[in-house]
Amino acid sequence: MKLGLGIDTGGTFTDSVIVDLGSGRILSKSKAPTTREDLKVGVEASFCGLDHLLFSQVSLVSLSTTLATNSIVEGKGARVALLAAVPKPETFAFPGKLPAESVAIFSGAHDTRGCCSVPLDLAAAREAVRGLEGKVEAVAVSSYFSIYNAEHELRLRELVLAETSLPVVCGHELSGAVGMVERAVTATLNARLLPVIRELLDAVGAILRSRGIQAPLMVVKGDGSLISEEGVRLRPVETLLSGPAASIAGACRLSGLDDAIVVDMGGTTTDIGIVKGGVVATGDDGAVVGGWQTRVRAVDMWTVGLGGDSKIQVDGGRVTIGPRRSIPLCTAAVADPGLLPTLDALLAGGASPGSLEILTAVRRPAFPLSRHEGRLFELLAGRMVPRSVVDREIGPFVDLDRFQELGYLIEVGFTPTDFMHLNREFEVWDREASVCGAAILARQMGGSVEDFLGELKREISNSLSLQIAAKALHEEPELASSWSPAHAEFLGRLLQLSGERGISAAVRLSRPVIAVGAPVRAFLPAAAAILGAQLVIPEHAEVANAFGAVTGRVVEKVAVHVRPGKPDGFVVVSADVQQAFVTIEDAIAFAEAHAREVALAHAAARGGMDLEVRLEREETSLPLKSGWGDQVFIEVRVTATAVGTPPVSP
Repeated sequence: MKLGLGIDTGGTFTDSVIVDLGSGRILSKSKAPTTREDLKVGVEASFCGLDHLLFSQVSLVSLSTTLATNSIVEGKGARVALLAAVPKPETFAFPGKLPAESVAIFSGAHDTRGCCSVPLDLAAAREAVRGLEGKVEAVAVSSYFSIYNAEHELRLRELVLAETSLPVVCGHELSGAVGMVERAVTATLNARLLPVIRELLDAVGAILRSRGIQAPLMVVKGDGSLISEEGVRLRPVETLLSGPAASIAGACRLSGLDDAIVVDMGGTTTDIGIVKGGVVATGDDGAVVGGWQTRVRAVDMWTVGLGGDSKIQVDGGRVTIGPRRSIPLCTAAVADPGLLPTLDALLAGGASPGSLEILTAVRRPAFPLSRHEGRLFELLAGRMVPRSVVDREIGPFVDLDRFQELGYLIEVGFTPTDFMHLNREFEVWDREASVCGAAILARQMGGSVEDFLGELKREISNSLSLQIAAKALHEEPELASSWSPAHAEFLGRLLQLSGERGISAAVRLSRPVIAVGAPVRAFLPAAAAILGAQLVIPEHAEVANAFGAVTGRVVEKVAVHVRPGKPDGFVVVSADVQQAFVTIEDAIAFAEAHAREVALAHAAARGGMDLEVRLEREETSLPLKSGWGDQVFIEVRVTATAVGTPPVSP
């Protein structure tokens, strides 16, 4: 019997399951808190709950994780410099903010036929690169139309490697889709995630070795397919929405349903996807995470900053939830016994607005700290300290918010996990800390603890029902194109109309809702009732992601374009090839052969075995308004999709 070990390292819990790869039956499962300060501790704790006698039969290990998604949502990761080559740097500007510490823009561009249209300004690039060492931890490179010729990005990478010891990420390696801004964002986010995924893989690898497990390690990508450990260390951005992709596979297989709305409520986010005929769509434009439009191919999920560890506050007498994550009070009180007396003192002091703002250090930065920054991390090492005390002890000399964004500090506060402890729906840690936190927020709200908890449950249920309904409506093509935040706000108001003013409104879902994740039993029944939906919470729902991680395949897609040449003929273009042909037949034949070869190579490099390739052609033409002929040829897009099984040890 060959067994698969599925692992999901989420923002709150690390889950593990051992599955019979033949029957799909779960033989053993375990759940433990994720320890962000040292992921190895959480993985070790999760493994301790599994049947150790089964380890010797494990022939495949597969990992899904929400860490990349959560790191982007929370603005954490490495400090990155972005180098961008564009046609006219004097007039070019990126729209809005970029996820980079610094941005350098200089000349360099190719056209849609892969020809150099603007030479690369290596002198300006070299000036930008010098001095980056010590200021950033990685470099992202993006150039104009690099998907048709990657020459400039490759030369910039060589320059960075020659001038610094920093890792470099190129945009063309992560996406073949049009959109330089989106590719630049994707490359920057990938660079930011390098240390995040490295820490996770190092922790998992150490645990596997300590248990004598020698099986190949695969990781779930955002589209639900698998990638090898070596591949994901270079391309961590591809794990955006990895957890939700695994949860969809796990939810459908656990429930036996292939036509449903899947709601995965984790620690930091709630992810909503729609499955039709056993297939969940992947976004054509790339995943949007944390407000960033990427070019990462991922399942079409609606990601909301609401989860078991979402920070709950009272603002102006109103309960607000998320999107920032906090360590639950019940968890923090176990780590620091001094927290409960601190909470008692805050409550005795009148629970003024903002009094439940508490900070702790996740880890000390490796880069040099100022005297005041050093004192800050000494103060917060292993302790949960009110922000008012931090301000008094450290003064205004440290940017606390910046250290939070980088992931070195984290807030401690009341969360839905504390709510579940109060209701005894989930009681693992220190319930007294949750009770005290609820009393503080209830006093800030101006009501009883029961009033506060009732309002909190209504807010969470209303938010979930709104997001589920919005996702369902967004699936309708005639609505999706015009959907806006104003529509969501209006829908939310409609769903809350009770009829007291002479009108009420309702949305009734025709598909059942499959709910997975630890908090769903506390909040999804009320949300499903608002929508008149059938709710299915399958057995093993709390480990659906880990179960879904061992059901994936290795899938790699490669696109090659055939376009009109100048002055005649045709040209085949992609990031690594630009070749002219006299006839379109020869051009297409070459494009198909090249796409097939590259797709096979990529899939094999990412761990795929027993590979098969499917070729597709898509022709684009435009109608002529005048002159001869009916259509003008634009391009033929050849796509090769290589699919294979993950490697399994003997």
